[in-house]
Amino acid sequence: MEEKIIKWSSKKIIWTIVLCLVELAFLLWILSFMMTYPKEAPVGLVALRLFVLFLIIIVGWILYERLRLLFSDKEYLKCTAQGFSYKPHPKKDWQFYSWGQVETFSLMRIKGGRSSRDFYTIEVHFYDKDFIKSNSLWNRLRSRFSTAKQANVLKIPIYLLDVGLPRRVFETMSYFEREWRIQQNRQRNQNSKSKKKERFHQTSNSYRSD
Repeated sequence: MEEKIIKWSSKKIIWTIVLCLVELAFLLWILSFMMTYPKEAPVGLVALRLFVLFLIIIVGWILYERLRLLFSDKEYLKCTAQGFSYKPHPKKDWQFYSWGQVETFSLMRIKGGRSSRDFYTIEVHFYDKDFIKSNSLWNRLRSRFSTAKQANVLKIPIYLLDVGLPRRVFETMSYFEREWRIQQNRQRNQNSKSKKKERFHQTSNSYRSD
């Protein structure tokens, strides 16, 4: 069975880069306008300058990440009848997960505001509760100073992909997971049939020996 490869969309990445450039130019214009005031500016104006500078840093970081994504390998998710491979970042390695390790997975919708779009993620739950271990600084601090257990969930964000609808990614994973279960059932049936044949031959041979 062929594997299904889902990639980031170059058109969507370029569109977000253009939007980031427009936002960055607008914020720089606001900051330059604020800098024309006298040096002895009130405290409120200084705080507003710092806030605009913070927004410029955030937009610049997003722009940098989108440019890296544009000029890198755009393969994001691979689905086969054995499992799926996921690469959360172009610079990170592929991580393979077998369907036998997956307990459930579902498509989650994160509602945005009135002026923003909704976001979608696929949450994958595993049988082994210690299967996913994150080495991020936040999770290490949380595990050290908190008694709450980390949720053993792999969250796959659905954004900037070459598919038309986020639900198609979920349907693709469901299709290959269903094919894996069909293969497992066929294999179990074949094994049970072969065991029955062996038992039949053993009993027939015992009767002949008697």
